[in-house]
Amino acid sequence: MVVADHIIFHDAPIARDSGSNECVCSIELPDTTFPSHIIDILDASYKNLTHLSEQEIEKLIKIQIDITTYNKTLEDIVDRIRQIEMDGIKDETDYIDITRKIDQLKKIAEDLTVVLNRTDLGLQGLLDKVNNVSSMVWQLESFDENNVLVTHREMAILRKQLTNCEEAAGNPNFGFPSAGVMAPEFGKCDNKVLVNISKPFIVKLNWRGFSYKYGAWGKDFAVGTKNPETYWVAPLNTDERLMETYRLYNTYADLLLYRNQIEKSLSQYVGLTWNYIHCGQGSGTILYNGNFYYNCYNSRSLCKMNVATNEIKRKNIDGAVFNNWYSYNGINWQDFDFAGDEKGLWLIYSSERSKGKVIIGQLDPNTMNITKSWQTSLYKPTATGTFMICGVLYAIKRVSAHKEQVFYKYDTNTATEGALDISLEKLSDTPQSISYNPNDHKLYMYNDGYLVTYDVLFQRIPRRAKRSMAHKTEQNAVIAISKAYFSL
Repeated sequence: MVVADHIIFHDAPIARDSGSNECVCSIELPDTTFPSHIIDILDASYKNLTHLSEQEIEKLIKIQIDITTYNKTLEDIVDRIRQIEMDGIKDETDYIDITRKIDQLKKIAEDLTVVLNRTDLGLQGLLDKVNNVSSMVWQLESFDENNVLVTHREMAILRKQLTNCEEAAGNPNFGFPSAGVMAPEFGKCDNKVLVNISKPFIVKLNWRGFSYKYGAWGKDFAVGTKNPETYWVAPLNTDERLMETYRLYNTYADLLLYRNQIEKSLSQYVGLTWNYIHCGQGSGTILYNGNFYYNCYNSRSLCKMNVATNEIKRKNIDGAVFNNWYSYNGINWQDFDFAGDEKGLWLIYSSERSKGKVIIGQLDPNTMNITKSWQTSLYKPTATGTFMICGVLYAIKRVSAHKEQVFYKYDTNTATEGALDISLEKLSDTPQSISYNPNDHKLYMYNDGYLVTYDVLFQRIPRRAKRSMAHKTEQNAVIAISKAYFSL
């Protein structure tokens, strides 16, 4: 049997020089074989460690009993000596009796010392054996290129989480006090207060592979869209700038299995050269009500493309900077970042006048005119990304290779801004794009080529109170909006 580190399937025919088409499957073989014999050694070591642990526990129980006896005897002697100090020794019998008890106490102390020394040696031996087993486990994991051991280790946790999720799906108040509370509705802004974000759920790698680290993906971000289950993936070319192709999937299962996809190219081959005028630039793209909105290549214009008819409309944004002038920190070419939430379609950008500070513009989806805009104090290059929820802009910044922080918000409803501190774990170093979807309360992140989702957690709402008001007696707690955190 041959075990492969990576198997890469090309689902499109690859043309050879001979003109024939053939499907290619490339396999990278590992340098070493999996040491299965170590599994047998570990099994025997586990049984031996279990037996030794039971023996040490029995010794410790006996030591605990002996120490209790020792303390009781010591207390009796101390009381007796205090009595003698007060009343004096009556006769020789009292003196001999107290001397005998002191000798007994000394003997118990010596025996305890011997036993404790032996126990210390036994525990040290047990610790050495545990370390040896740990070393073997580490060795196995170093050979475990497919993460088999790690997967088995996580399965038990996931099964428990799945059980909780199944119970939570049938009980909206699962895990919370029985006070009448309910989840905020999808597509509505009834006092939605962001309080936390779940751990990341890795959906899969983008279809073009590891080299295509920049891009965007998600579902249709418009509330009430006619195609709520349509998924799209738009990786940029390896230059990290050009959005030339994208794919649409009718269902989540199609996305996972790379099937029934619709793949389209935005470039055109005209006059013996490629024309990129209809291509996109940067990873700020979204699909909104059946239309792709993106930054037109090499311009300060917005593009709107109908995915059904391929019709493209353009709109110039006067004064807006472009061509990687004020992009996000560590993400190139994302001068225009689109967002769709419960309030509609948004554009996050900067201008020459704002000198790199973020401007929030509310767009008319039909004309792409900015109907209203808000100037913030957020310097765009300090953030690694932004997303909108109910007209509130949230910005994230890098903390470490595996952690971001939601550190800033701007509320367009009240024209106020403030600081936040909400952790956001990530799979890899750079979150190339992040967007919130009001139809499922999830964040969609394109993270170094991987498609990742998060569940957004809002403050819970009193069931009997008016939806627009928070009850004064209601406890400060949160609930997960999605039906389940994990999918297996």
